[in-house]
Amino acid sequence: MIKITQFFYIHWLVFPLVILAGLVGGLNTLFMAYAIVAIHELFHLFAALLLKERVGCFIVQPFGMTVRLSAKIIQNTKKEMAIAFAGPCANLLMLALCPLLKACYGENTISLLLFQFLNLATLFVNLLPCLPLDGGRMLKALLIGKIGYLSAVSIMKRLSRIVIFLLILLGIVLLIVTRMNISLLMAAGFLALHLSEEQRQNECVIMESILYNKEKLYRRGIMPSRSISVAESVRARDIFNKLSYDSYHMIFIVNQKGKLLRTVTEAQVVETILKKGWNSRIADVF
Repeated sequence: MIKITQFFYIHWLVFPLVILAGLVGGLNTLFMAYAIVAIHELFHLFAALLLKERVGCFIVQPFGMTVRLSAKIIQNTKKEMAIAFAGPCANLLMLALCPLLKACYGENTISLLLFQFLNLATLFVNLLPCLPLDGGRMLKALLIGKIGYLSAVSIMKRLSRIVIFLLILLGIVLLIVTRMNISLLMAAGFLALHLSEEQRQNECVIMESILYNKEKLYRRGIMPSRSISVAESVRARDIFNKLSYDSYHMIFIVNQKGKLLRTVTEAQVVETILKKGWNSRIADVF
């Protein structure tokens, strides 16, 4: 990643992409695609600012552009849905303006058809139920409101992998048919890379939130609590996946005879994971 200013970055792969587009005569298409994606991302940016979310940086990448917010995660699901939906709204608006562009600039059908196609492609791809795309973020926000944060993130990870797998299959078909078009395969690889980053980010945010649940409990005075009973051989990761985002948990550890060995808190489970890894046993807590 090349830093241009404090808030503006360009991925180094953009430069060879521009050179390649110039060699094959595709600069106009590339610049039009970047212009459409830039407007798409600016709508995200404006929505974030209107909803009083701080913007971290603007990144130009090989497959478009990305606006990153300062907050690792938006805990207000309505805000997250509104910011995510702003991007597709930009593409719908540009498609709605196509008849006006045709009236103003005449019958330049090739450029206009390309403009419409790129907008439709951007709209379709971004509405796929896959993280970190807009469709994935909107669906995740909707699921959080229905089933809670941890369950929603778990479902979205599985769904995103399915979507990426289907894109890889379509990419292979496209490559066989055209013998040169690897755009879908590259897009699938790009999404897979970002999904891994998204997964690590979500796990860190969840851990931070759970570690500070005790602080939130004392600050609020009252907080919902849940209890979980587990065998001493269970992995800490499996317990972590059962924790709720907005409750305080007590974990009862029992042996094979059902005898209570010890009671631990969610914070102790997370601390064990951080110190001894995801595959540590719950018995490692004590």
